[in-house]
Amino acid sequence: MATPEHWHLAEDGREHAVAVEQGALTREVVWTRDGVELARKKTSDETVVLSPKGQDEALRLKFAMVGPARRVTLHASEAEAHTGLGGTDLEPEAGSRAARRAEWIGRHPHLHTARQTALAAAGVGVPVLLVWLLSMVPWPSLGIPWPDLPSIPWPDLPSIPWPDISLPAIPWPDLSLPSLPAWTEPVRKLVVPVLIAFFIARGEVKRRRKAEERRRLGVESPGDSTSSTATDPRR
Repeated sequence: MATPEHWHLAEDGREHAVAVEQGALTREVVWTRDGVELARKKTSDETVVLSPKGQDEALRLKFAMVGPARRVTLHASEAEAHTGLGGTDLEPEAGSRAARRAEWIGRHPHLHTARQTALAAAGVGVPVLLVWLLSMVPWPSLGIPWPDLPSIPWPDLPSIPWPDISLPAIPWPDLSLPSLPAWTEPVRKLVVPVLIAFFIARGEVKRRRKAEERRRLGVESPGDSTSSTATDPRR
């Protein structure tokens, strides 16, 4: 059994904590606020949304196929959590795999974006290349002698004499887009997922920077107030 991973967030005077315990096929997520359990869920989904009854807040967790959670976000509502937009990210426990990953993203934002984009391109391009290679193989014809099935004499249904109603033609404007060359279809199938992966990676970098800035301000604020008090000649 893997060591449980922990995520934390202090917001509006409340302490949110999330524990994720990885199993062989499923993972169990436990969400507590101020030490009181709000929700628990056991699932194998890569996207998990926890929305306790009677609570406005909701939690969204994003996992990869293997490894720790990629992101744990507190949202103001269940609808917002399902969209994945907005929210406040929880911080992984110091020294954990998730924390090391977040630190690496903060130090190498461009490399992270390039790597995620390259992985998306490989995930789309490799299957296309394999299909093309398989289509070049001269596969032997099986030639299975399938038996002839007898035809079923269905009875003729009576025709209904519908009245001939001519509707006036409506001059709709031509909204058809110009047709693209056939060779652009595989390019479009490759470019769209790559662009999606690029924007997701860039969004992850921006969220990481915001989390670091929020943590830095939280650490510096007490020191700043103490320093200003000590140096103020009026005190």
